[in-house]
Formats: sequence, C-alpha cells, structure tokens
Amino acid sequence: MKNKIIFLLMPVASMALTSCGQVMDYKEHLDDYVSYMEYHDNFNILQLTDIHWSYESSTLRSKKYLEKTIAEADRHIKELQGNDAKIDLVELTGDQFMLANTYHIDTFLKFFEQQAEKYGFYYAVIWGNHDRQGLYNANWLAKRFKESKHCIYKELNDNLYGRSNFVINLTLDGTKDSGAVWQVFNLDSGASFSETSLSPFRDYDYIRKDQTDWYVKEHEKVGETVPTLAYYHIPQDENETAWKEVKENPEAYKNKFFKLEGFADNGNEKYASDFIDVAREHGLKGAFMGHAHNVDWTVEVDGVVIGLGVKTGTELYFAHIDTQSTDVDMQAGLKSVGITENFDLIGASLVTIKDGLSFELEHLYLNERASGDFTSWVKW
Repeated sequence: MKNKIIFLLMPVASMALTSCGQVMDYKEHLDDYVSYMEYHDNFNILQLTDIHWSYESSTLRSKKYLEKTIAEADRHIKELQGNDAKIDLVELTGDQFMLANTYHIDTFLKFFEQQAEKYGFYYAVIWGNHDRQGLYNANWLAKRFKESKHCIYKELNDNLYGRSNFVINLTLDGTKDSGAVWQVFNLDSGASFSETSLSPFRDYDYIRKDQTDWYVKEHEKVGETVPTLAYYHIPQDENETAWKEVKENPEAYKNKFFKLEGFADNGNEKYASDFIDVAREHGLKGAFMGHAHNVDWTVEVDGVVIGLGVKTGTELYFAHIDTQSTDVDMQAGLKSVGITENFDLIGASLVTIKDGLSFELEHLYLNERASGDFTSWVKW
C-alpha cells in the first residue's frame, strides 16, 4: 500500500471536520470522551476491519459473509467459555466504507443493529481513510453513528485531532460510579488526506502528539495501574520499526501470522508517531489496527502486543495464502499458524480479557467455499 492514489470524488461538504460553535479544550473535558461498559472476566472484543462497502458492493453477499463471521465468533466463544458467554464488544477499526452512498450506510448500520440485538453486543466505530471518501457528508455519517442505539461513538467539537477519539471504561458495574478495571481506547489515526483542503493525492497519516497526550490524561484519571487496549486504523511507524528489529534479530521477539506487504510508514519523519512508546509507560498492553489488507502480523515489543486485525470480507483486495509459495514471509506465516492448505487471508480477530491483568488473542480465517466453508482459529 505504498502507492499514492488519486482521489477525485470527495464532496467539498465532507471536508468539514467539526460543526460550527465554540471549540472546547480536550484537557478540560476528559469525562466527555468516556463511555462505560460492565467488566467481567472473559470480556470478548471482536475486531472487524476494512470491510470496504462501496457503490459496487452487493449488500446481500456482504451481509451473508458478516453474518457467518459473527455467528462463528459467537459459536467459538460459547464452546470455550460456556453458553452464557458472548461477544461483548465489536471494534470496527476503519474503512467500513469506500465510495459508498447513503443506501450502503443505512443498510450497514441496520445490519449491525440487528446483529447487536441478536447477539447482545455493542459496537464501536473508528474512522479509516476511505470512510472519508463517500457520496455523503462526513458529518452526516458521524451523526448516523451517534444515533444508532448500540453504537459506541463520540465526536466532539474540540481541539483534538481527528474524529473518533473516545475511550470505553470497563467498570465493575458498567457506570462511572465504580473504578475502571480496563480501558479500551479508540483513536482516529488520520484521513490520509486533508479534510480541510482539497488535495488529489493521498499520503499516510499518523496519531498526533495531542492524541497521545489525551490518552495519557484519560489514563491518569483512572489510575496508573489500570491496563489498556488501543484500537485505530493505520499502523504507525512503530510497526515498521518492530518489523525491522524482528528481521534483524528474529529470536529476540515473539511474532506470528502473516506480514506480506508494507505498513503505513512512508519514511517521512513528520509522520512519525510516539503513541506506543509513550502509552507503554501508561498501561498499554495491546494495540490493534487494520488498513494493510495483506497483513495480520502480530509482535510483542517490551510488553505491548502490536497487531493488525484480519481483513474482514472479500471487498477490494486481500492475500491468497499458497502453501507452495516460495515467498519467505508467506512460509514464515504458514509455519506460525500451522495451516496446511491454501486459504484467503480474511476473517476477524478476537481479544478475550481474561482477568484484570491479561488478555488472549486469536485470529479467525473464514473463507466461503461451495464444498463447505474453511474455518480456522489460531491463537497468538
């Protein structure tokens, strides 16, 4: 995904980042970014990423795949944890849409509302770069997220970069009246183009220093001993740094799954992020993202698990895993997952918070096949 892409269909109205009115200082309104959910051991977070509904999408076909993915996650959770266990939270980590129209938005949100009712989860939405590219006003889309009953989404008229910056505090009673046991941060990692000036070129983007500062302040507010997870869309330069270190000294790092294309790092220092380096000192245990469709690679660096989610669905492009390939990185991925047949790198990722200190991570590969669907779960 290193190539710049010309984009010509962005309505001028969608460039407005926030509505009119007084801009608030995020430092003085930390409570306004917080939602609450009830914590319990085996709290399950299903990550779906890069679904990419567009004007060309068949919503019937796409919904069928999503239904199978969510149903398989629910089945798997119940098998491991008991019939009372379920998906608690779905993290939609960007690029839900790409050149979509209002019909696709309405159908998508109606589908997730129905699934949320059926399986008993809430879903959080993070903006990706392609979500800005649509036949709709971006502020209208944000309003639709806010109005959806089971959607956790906050977008404030503030001086904090981006749109989807909010945190879900997991507390013992699901309210602000009890202390946080975990925090789940959602961050906007950038549009990959300016929302405030018309530019035909896309470039990569990053988590700004003010967002890192906001994370630290939200974490300090609940206490330094509280562990956190972070979800965002575009991998940061820290991913590329970790990959280089693994290639140079593979025995020193745990890494797994598939890394078959480049990250978002474009070698430009002005796009460098310090998010993971700083957040590591403030409770961060895992950071999960999407964006690179041929990558679901995960690595642990200095106590933080950094991982890309498995691309969800067949829209746009995705990797085809060939057991006979001579590609070194593909063979390394196959060795790490132990799968012995060809499959497509699509599915979902599941984080299960086991207690007040640890979590488990699994990747789901789900391919629809006429002879019977291919389904494989691989533990990190």
